[in-house]
Amino acid sequence: MGYNARMARKGNQDFGTDRVAKPTQEQGEPTHQSPALATLVRIADGRDASVHPLLGDHFVIGRDKSCHIQITGDTSVSRKHASVMRRGVSFMIEDLGSSNGVLVNDKRIDGAHELRVGDKVEIGNTVFVFRRRVE
Repeated sequence: MGYNARMARKGNQDFGTDRVAKPTQEQGEPTHQSPALATLVRIADGRDASVHPLLGDHFVIGRDKSCHIQITGDTSVSRKHASVMRRGVSFMIEDLGSSNGVLVNDKRIDGAHELRVGDKVEIGNTVFVFRRRVE
């Protein structure tokens, strides 16, 4: 009997046995979408006004009705002002050629910019904070 056959028969002590833990039953309502890895939280009057989960790979922010995150009543916001893209576990924000730009932590960005937890994102007169999902 060869080495591999002996190890398969008695198990490799370095890695434990071949037994697998039993699956657990999840509690609560089933969901049809994966939970968001991150959110953009709109801030108004110093408080959280609305939460925008980042569930997919690409989001457009602007005044247009087709935008994933729509900003209404602010003429300083372009129809399609900015985009947020997910790359693995990172999220990048980019200005889509707007007249007034996108500010991250009070600095105008040029090109794609990686968002970090707590970053303040300003689009027109609207302020968002980038947050990771917390359970």
